[in-house]
Amino acid sequence: ESLSPFLRGGHYFPGNNVIYEKTVRKIEKLNMDQECCPHVQCHHHIVQEPQIIHVPHCQQSHSSQQVHTFLESDSVSRNTENELHCGESRQVIIQDDSPEKLDPKYFGELLADLNRKNTDLYHCLLEHLQRIGGSKQEFESTNESEDIESLIPKGLSEFTKQQIRYILQMRGMSDKSLRLVLSTFSNIRKELEHLQNDLTLLENDKIRFEKDLAFKETQIKEYEELLASVRANNSQQQKSFQDSTSKCQALEESNLTLQHTLSDMEYKLKELEYCKHNLEQENKNLRMQVSETHTGPILQAKMNEIGNHYMEMVKNLRMEKDREICKLRTQLNQYQKDISRRDGNFSDFQFKFHELKSLLEEKDSMIKRQSEELSKLRQGMYLSHSQPSSGGRTTITTKK
Repeated sequence: ESLSPFLRGGHYFPGNNVIYEKTVRKIEKLNMDQECCPHVQCHHHIVQEPQIIHVPHCQQSHSSQQVHTFLESDSVSRNTENELHCGESRQVIIQDDSPEKLDPKYFGELLADLNRKNTDLYHCLLEHLQRIGGSKQEFESTNESEDIESLIPKGLSEFTKQQIRYILQMRGMSDKSLRLVLSTFSNIRKELEHLQNDLTLLENDKIRFEKDLAFKETQIKEYEELLASVRANNSQQQKSFQDSTSKCQALEESNLTLQHTLSDMEYKLKELEYCKHNLEQENKNLRMQVSETHTGPILQAKMNEIGNHYMEMVKNLRMEKDREICKLRTQLNQYQKDISRRDGNFSDFQFKFHELKSLLEEKDSMIKRQSEELSKLRQGMYLSHSQPSSGGRTTITTKK
């Protein structure tokens, strides 16, 4: 069914209230041939819903006007436009030729239903506001409470008083709901400003953390290059140390060989001395025998010649052995000097090796410490991005 012309105007927005639409269609059936003359009045100090007033043709401005108020509570609808203002009140005057009237019982039930829905809307708004951190005392003003009974005119029927009581209660609930909505938007605006500030701080922290991360990565690369060079130098030192060790072992073997050779030469020298002593003793014995048996210059000359020959042989042998002993001693001294020099070089190599080893351990500990700081930095960034800020901010500080 089509709606009435005044409901199809620029200020009408369809809702989900079925009772309200049925009521309007019932009025259209009762006033099918009537002419509608809308007249709109706005009151900004109270919150009222559209009022429809039926006036006959013959008495448009007399006391025979019948005022029927319909209140729409659009707590279920989510598609209501922003043009629906809180303090707008519309009165529509309809000329009524027929003597038919709206059922007051049905109108009272409609007011009761609208009052209940308005109360439910207020409590729903209050519940959501308390969930986001507000309290009931922040949104309600205790000094503006109105006495509903004092506002009801005297001399009216109880049914009319109840209808007016419903309307006044709905007006108070509408004021409270408006105050709740305005306070909600104010709180949301403040929270958005805080969130924007926190977001800016988080972006600055992110940029700083990225710079720190890049600096740590460059440091790690430098430490890795230094570690590689130290390891290469260490391998070279180990190779030279092995070569020196092998040379020292060869020199020790040569020294042992020379010592054995020297001992053999000394043994041969003693043997020759013993032979010399035996020859001298034999020569002496021969001289004694010759002196006892034969005497003569020829024998004496021959014996002298033989003695000189033996003496010369012994002298030559002794000189040769002395030269060999001196040569062996010079070689032994040279080998000892070489061994001492090798030992000094070996001690220098050992000192350098221990120094490089300590430097390598220090660099390894430094790299481990830098790696631990880098892992802590990556974990703080993940937490700062995964956890949303709830009124505060978290700052992670690292030392370069």
